[in-house]
Amino acid sequence: MLKNLLILLIAIAFTACNNNPEYTINIKMETLADTAMDLRQSVEGKTVILDSVVLDASGNGVITGSVSSPEMMYLALSGQNKTIQMFIDNYSYTVTGTITEPTIEVDGGPQVDYNDYLERTTYLQEKQKGILDRFFAAQATGTSQDSLNMILEEYYAMMDEKKVFDSIYMSENPASVVSVFLLRGTYYQLDAEALERSLNAFDEPARNNIYYTHMSEHLDRLKNVVVGKKYIDLELPDPDGNMVKLSDIAGKGVLLIDFWAAWCNPCRRANPGVVEIYNEFSDKGFDIVGVSLDRTKEDWLKAIEDDGLTWHHMSDLQYWQSEAAKKYAVSSIPHTVLLDADGTIIAKNLSKEELREKLTELLGS
Repeated sequence: MLKNLLILLIAIAFTACNNNPEYTINIKMETLADTAMDLRQSVEGKTVILDSVVLDASGNGVITGSVSSPEMMYLALSGQNKTIQMFIDNYSYTVTGTITEPTIEVDGGPQVDYNDYLERTTYLQEKQKGILDRFFAAQATGTSQDSLNMILEEYYAMMDEKKVFDSIYMSENPASVVSVFLLRGTYYQLDAEALERSLNAFDEPARNNIYYTHMSEHLDRLKNVVVGKKYIDLELPDPDGNMVKLSDIAGKGVLLIDFWAAWCNPCRRANPGVVEIYNEFSDKGFDIVGVSLDRTKEDWLKAIEDDGLTWHHMSDLQYWQSEAAKKYAVSSIPHTVLLDADGTIIAKNLSKEELREKLTELLGS
């Protein structure tokens, strides 16, 4: 009997190892007859087309594949930006309705939870759409900036309401991948302690996915650059193409590492204030090194000149794939790190006035 049981277990194990689970997306959308559709995936900030199908004269088509862990993907009209969000895992999906108002039925997996989440947040989605419609209509008719700002305040209040809802949802659903996905949208606002607490709150079933892995890796990097740690050295090209080390600049006074980019509007709006602070303290032992997340040298150099940034600069022109950004756990810009004369991180992301106050404390007025 033991021998038979062993044979049975081996057979089961063999079947499991050779089982090739896959997802099947059955598209049934009459209004999109003879239309090409893509299944898209976001990889390091870039959109990748995984598969495509041309729907038949009745609007039917099938896309199949497999994933190693659940992931949010996008069913889209080929060559267009109109998309349907889908939480893809190895289950069978049926997509009906329209591209703007789809219905997604599934026989299991995280899409079930996501459908529930979307249904429970319908009122917030409708509120958001109403506010944005009013804003763009007012903008188109030349409404005053004060009036536009009032509408924006409503929008920000609605976003705060959504953050509260998402926080409650995550606490009530610690085993759901959807909860991890929701944290993925705001994790960059958290310090190391808060992010670690949030990640530890998830149950084991929710941890086997790219979102949890990404945030865990970010947390590891974040712990290396917390206040009180020594700076991490960088070696990147300067505007002339010469390789420069951060250690060539640090340790000679108080140093601000400023992560920014020419394409970053908040960075460009902040630059005049940074210039003002630099001019005020540069002769007292204060210096700045700008680390750009730009993609082209032309944009980078033009922004340096246009904004009058007369300090040190370096960049590998790798956008969000920048090794410097990864080492310093930068997930949004502008992002600043302040070092003392010993190269110890003493503050991060200070406002203009906070930075002035700190430099006055360290270097005198």
